[in-house]
Amino acid sequence: MFSGRFPIFEHIAELRRRLKTVAISFLVILIVLIFFPANPTQAIQNPGQYLGLGFIQNTVIASFLQRVVTDILPNPCPVLGVAAPGCWRLIAAGGIGEGMEIYFVAALILALALDMPVIAYELYRFIDPALKDKERAMIYPFVISTSVLFVTGLLFGYIVIAKFLFVALSPFFIATQITYQVDAAAFYYVVFLIIGATGVSFTSPVFVYATIRLRVIEADFFSRNRWIIWFVIWAVTGLFLTPDGGPLLDVVIFIPIVTMVEIAVFLGRRSTRRAEKIEEPKKKTELKCPHCGKVLSQPMLFCEHCGKSIA
Repeated sequence: MFSGRFPIFEHIAELRRRLKTVAISFLVILIVLIFFPANPTQAIQNPGQYLGLGFIQNTVIASFLQRVVTDILPNPCPVLGVAAPGCWRLIAAGGIGEGMEIYFVAALILALALDMPVIAYELYRFIDPALKDKERAMIYPFVISTSVLFVTGLLFGYIVIAKFLFVALSPFFIATQITYQVDAAAFYYVVFLIIGATGVSFTSPVFVYATIRLRVIEADFFSRNRWIIWFVIWAVTGLFLTPDGGPLLDVVIFIPIVTMVEIAVFLGRRSTRRAEKIEEPKKKTELKCPHCGKVLSQPMLFCEHCGKSIA
């Protein structure tokens, strides 16, 4: 009734088992992030904080959000006390529930990022039986390079782009005499969007190389349409990665992505040419019958297909 080595219901059961593992690991990481103290020593010295909600101020997520404010905002205002002139202050413009919303959104995003190795491993184990030897040989380099570029993109988005965005906006606040008061939810969501989108965009060269290496798309296609591809990258980075950052910030993110794509095209072209050189001698060593033109399985005096003399 069903074709292949396994029935369709076994595939569904296998997928459900893999998704269950991913869900459990995600929930474990999420719970740890929400409740685990960033400073365990402080939690041991003051266990009474867990009788209420005071422990939230000392969790990994709280420490992460505080670090984002310290690293990204040019001059953050102190949480308590008088604000210094020219400092940036985050306000809850969305209501009293905005702080809790930001906390749990940050926990979900961070848990998903930390769970990525488990997701990648379970996905690989699910599709592994269907891969050919050539495709299986590319899996490990593909996963490693994708992971490295994704982490590099996250760091680049966090350290460079998100920071530069608010630095670039500061002169406009000064010129218009506007107080630096920013909606907290808008601030965090823009930062998360920039970091995540930059991480994903940095993995694009891996997919370009894979399409060329597997001969889905020829390398000449990217060479012929280079200016169109560059324009698309410029448009995407300007619309989604650098909101309100100005043309200078567009260039900052555009140059490394285009450079990596061009390197991927160059390496993909070299790889396919090398593979063609390896395959070419094999084609030349094929013995064919001069009469019927069919390939012979081995050297012989008479054709195994038409029976005529080859000598």
